[in-house]
Amino acid sequence: MPLTHRFALVASLCLGLAACTDPGTTTDGSSTDAGTTTASTSPATTVDEPTSTSGVDTTDTGTGTTDAPTGTDTATTSVDTHQECPPVSEVFGPAGGELSLCGATLRVPTDAVAEDVMFGIEVIEPPTAPPFEQEFASPVFRFTPDDVAFAQPVELILPRPATDHRISLARHVPEEDAFWIVEACDITDTTIAQSFFQLGTFATLRGTYKYPDNTSGLGDGTIELELLGNTASFPIDMSGFGIYSDAEDGSRTVTVKSVRDVDGGVESLRIDFGVDSTGDIASLVAVEWLSTVGGGGYTYIVDLIGSDGVITLTDSADNHFAGELSAIAHGGNPPHDEPLHATFDVTVEKYAFPPELSCFGGE
Repeated sequence: MPLTHRFALVASLCLGLAACTDPGTTTDGSSTDAGTTTASTSPATTVDEPTSTSGVDTTDTGTGTTDAPTGTDTATTSVDTHQECPPVSEVFGPAGGELSLCGATLRVPTDAVAEDVMFGIEVIEPPTAPPFEQEFASPVFRFTPDDVAFAQPVELILPRPATDHRISLARHVPEEDAFWIVEACDITDTTIAQSFFQLGTFATLRGTYKYPDNTSGLGDGTIELELLGNTASFPIDMSGFGIYSDAEDGSRTVTVKSVRDVDGGVESLRIDFGVDSTGDIASLVAVEWLSTVGGGGYTYIVDLIGSDGVITLTDSADNHFAGELSAIAHGGNPPHDEPLHATFDVTVEKYAFPPELSCFGGE
């Protein structure tokens, strides 16, 4: 399992630790600009397949959806040449202003800058390929100045195609030479938008795999947990899920979660582990057990909380995983270490959490 893939998962666990009982709010990872919260996937590695440049055809071809139904997208006007979108620029001062180019808009609010600054938008060739299982769904736009930190966040609005595949906003990270998916707080049928304290290079992405709308009903099986001297059975049913996501190198991350009723409340159990490209070698990333009865909870996160996490697979064929795991988890009241052990026999389905965290306005 790639380190970057694992670190992104660990970051998401740290962010969502207290809210893991809601499967719809877990994130893939996080990246924070000054004053605004955004979310990102693991670093994109370039692919060998040719990618389109600024002349993006926004008609969906259904690429990469062999094991999920594809929808029919509505074709939108594509930008074929830079000549059709010549760069635009304008000086804005403390009063702010707005600039647009080929469906992209830059909105500078009042007091974002203390003096006159030249702002610009240009369509550029993609500096690198889109992330794994993503394709460009808009031209790649460079917004300038990209070396100034603003006093107020500047809004970027990019065009998007009509599609029933997942649409994302991506920012190019020069240090990684990669596009990172960031949270978009305003999505309409034709645009996708977010506000930033610093500009840069952005594009709209469309997933090539059509994920289910949510985790409800995904996966099945059972986990048997031994903790605090008790053994409890956690079924994977409509209150939980069993999912996996793939990396470009063939490795896979697996997440299983179960919520069960107990006397006086509920308990939840979540397990995250990685599987290498052979499907035989697994690495335990995290285990979290939470209980509303007495406010109990114990957590293991590799290299962060707890210790001695080990997982062994006895089966890993056809999206079916069986095996056992153990770890020293930390929690309780007063806080202390506690050994846990679990056996599992689960079937999982492909899914990736969208990058959703809090946006401006407090939601």
